[in-house]
Amino acid sequence: MGKLNDMNVTNLEKGKMATFTGSAHERIVTGILIRLGFEVATADVASTPYDLLVHIYESPGGKRRIIKAQIKTVENSVSFHAGSRGGIDREYKSGVKAYKYTEEHNDVIFGIQKETLDVYVVPTRFIKNWGESRSVSKLQILKNNWDVLLNWNKEYLDKLETQLD
Repeated sequence: MGKLNDMNVTNLEKGKMATFTGSAHERIVTGILIRLGFEVATADVASTPYDLLVHIYESPGGKRRIIKAQIKTVENSVSFHAGSRGGIDREYKSGVKAYKYTEEHNDVIFGIQKETLDVYVVPTRFIKNWGESRSVSKLQILKNNWDVLLNWNKEYLDKLETQLD
């Protein structure tokens, strides 16, 4: 009997499977957010630094906003960089460099755990003083923390950020 988190039972080539996994995780996170009651739109252009537009709240039941979200597959850490290509269709172009996400690119990074399908809700503003990635062991307070999307305001995010240092 299979399990929800089974991977690559068809034995696809590693690069192709990585591409499939990324696509699946975008859809899984979208479904989770919709199931939680958030309105979500997918970005149809693959070259944007975000995958979703999500309606969130400044306080529970309060004013709504739209934020840009990037989805990353997570094993042991959440990656905060882009611009390098993985998967089966990698193409490297001269002059194109990898970069670390900033609030100009997106507002939140959803890191979906490959094995458990847990979602780490990481506001992009938190990562400015972090490296290229952060261990999930240091992000436990953000695991499946939907309150971040219900309290998207300076006071709540400031308090949450201090708990991560």
